[in-house]
Amino acid sequence: MKEVDYLVVGLGVAATAFVRFLLANNHSFLVINNESHCASKVAAGLYNPVVLKRFSLVWDAPNQLSKMKSLFGFYEQLFQKKYTETLPVYRIFNDEQELNTWDKKAHSHPDLISYLSTDYTQLENYKIIKQPYGSGEVLDTGRINLRELIPDLEKYLSENNLLLHQTFDYNLLQIEEHSIRYQTIQTKRIIFCEGYHIIDNPFFKNLPIIGVKGEVLTVKTKVDLPKAVVKGKEFLFPMHNDEYFIGATYDRDNLNYDTTPEAKDELLNGVQKVIDASFELKSHEASIRPTVKDRRPIVGAHPIYQNMYCINGMGTRGTMLAPSMAEQLYRHIESGEPIDPLASITRYYHLFNNS
Repeated sequence: MKEVDYLVVGLGVAATAFVRFLLANNHSFLVINNESHCASKVAAGLYNPVVLKRFSLVWDAPNQLSKMKSLFGFYEQLFQKKYTETLPVYRIFNDEQELNTWDKKAHSHPDLISYLSTDYTQLENYKIIKQPYGSGEVLDTGRINLRELIPDLEKYLSENNLLLHQTFDYNLLQIEEHSIRYQTIQTKRIIFCEGYHIIDNPFFKNLPIIGVKGEVLTVKTKVDLPKAVVKGKEFLFPMHNDEYFIGATYDRDNLNYDTTPEAKDELLNGVQKVIDASFELKSHEASIRPTVKDRRPIVGAHPIYQNMYCINGMGTRGTMLAPSMAEQLYRHIESGEPIDPLASITRYYHLFNNS
C-alpha cells in the first residue's frame, strides 16, 4: 500500500496550479492523469484583465494576475524554461460608440485606468488591419504556453514516479473518516481537477457545470502582422514560424470533440473581416470548457466527504483563475483559511441533497 498526503485526479491547468503547492511544500502525492480530453492542452493560454465585450474589469483581476505570475514563475525556475510571454492585446472597435466608451472608462474608471491605454495609434502602421474606428490596447496582458508546460510537467511527474496514466474508476474509492483508499493507494485527501468531465464524477455530478465547446485553428500567413493579440470578432495571435492561433467558437449545444467545417469557416471569416490576408490551415482542434452560470469557479470540499475536494469551473479564464483558486484551496486545506464565498462550493451544497 502506497501512502500519500494527496491524490490529484486530472492534469489540466487547475491540477497544474494545485501541484505547484504540493511540490513547493514537499508533500507526498500522486497524480492520476485521467484518460479523458484535457481542454487546457488546446487552450490559447491568454491572460487579460479586461472583459473585452463590455470593457469591464475581470473579477479579482489584480490578485489573479499576481498569483498567476508567481505560480508560472515557479515552473519556469523548476524547469529552467520560459512559459510566460508578454503580448499586447488590441481590441478593434466596431463603431464610434465603443471608442467613446473605452475612452471614457480609460480616463475615469478607477479600476480600469491601469489597464486601458489611451494611445489609439498603436496599429496605424499595419494597413492590412481594418480598423476604421481604431483600436484600444489592454495593458498587463500576455500568454502562458500551457501547450508546453503541461507536457513538461507530465514528463517531470512521470520521471519522479508521481504520475499514473489510467482511467479513474470511482467505484474503487473506499472513503473513511480520515483517509481514502484507491486501489493500492492510501491518501489523506483527494482533489478532483477534471474540468468538464466532472459531470461523470458520481460525487460531484450535481454541480451546475455547463460545457461550452470551443474550436480553434492554427494557421500560417506571410503577411506582416504585429506581435500581439488582435481581437475583432475572433482573436488572433502569433505562435512561431509565421503560425498564428485563431479562436475560439462558443457552442453550448454540440458537446463533443469533433471539428466542423462550419466552425472553421466562422473563425476564418471572422478574422478576415479585420485582417485583409489569406491563411493556410495547419491544424483544427476542439475542446469543452467547464463554465458556471454565475461565472465563478467552484472550489472546496464535498458536503459529506470532507477529505474529498474539487476545483472546477475555470471557463475561458483558467490561466488567470486557476493559480489563485488553487492557492485558496491549498491554504483552506492546510491552514483552515476560508475560500472566497463567491468561489466556494458551499453556495451549491443544496444541490447535493438528492445525490
